Amino acid sequence: MRFFRLVWRGIRDLFDQILPFALYSILWWLCVVLIVPGPPATVTLFAMCDPRRRISQPEFNEAVALFKATFLRSWKVALVTVPFVAILAWNLIFFSGTDHVLIALVPLWMIMFVILFVLTHFAFSVAALMESGPRNALRGAMFVLVSRPFSGIALSLFLMVVGSVLAVMVLPMALFGPALMACIVNRFVLDGLGVPVIDPDAPTDERQDERERGVNPDPTLLSRLRGGKRAERTN
Repeated sequence: MRFFRLVWRGIRDLFDQILPFALYSILWWLCVVLIVPGPPATVTLFAMCDPRRRISQPEFNEAVALFKATFLRSWKVALVTVPFVAILAWNLIFFSGTDHVLIALVPLWMIMFVILFVLTHFAFSVAALMESGPRNALRGAMFVLVSRPFSGIALSLFLMVVGSVLAVMVLPMALFGPALMACIVNRFVLDGLGVPVIDPDAPTDERQDERERGVNPDPTLLSRLRGGKRAERTN
């Protein structure tokens, strides 16, 4: 299933470069606490988690340069997305469980929150991956969401659940939470926009042809273990 395949690829992207991504996650939290550098830090994080960079480890100097270059652009993206999500979240928290007349709107607000939550993530991802301004970032985010609405809604709920679980454990959220979500969202955005991502671990065409014809098959786990034991006995 496409949804789970993209989620798994995002998780794999995190673990392939887990140490630099942990550093970027910690720096992202620091920037968010300081508020002003929060949006450019978010765009920079998404850019550093681009799976197309997998063949080369993200450079810190490059991240600093991106942070400076995207400062104004990232704030424009934030101003047209984050306030609406924040307002909906405040309405849900304030009116839920009350007898106020506006409680009838809570289900609608919940649906809108789920949609805008993932749309905001998509917008920051497009801004980072495609170096887009706020208008093109929103267009790209809307295209990804409208072209695959059920995947988008499922991703929104998935990110909320994962974020809640990681928040309870605190340390994993601090070290890996932001980078994990950026990696997963990037995979969905690139797939939705039809941008190819080369997998350096994928077999070459010649090797794939050999596998299909049964020529020079890959060693099994058992044969590898036997080979290791034989090497130990020889030594």
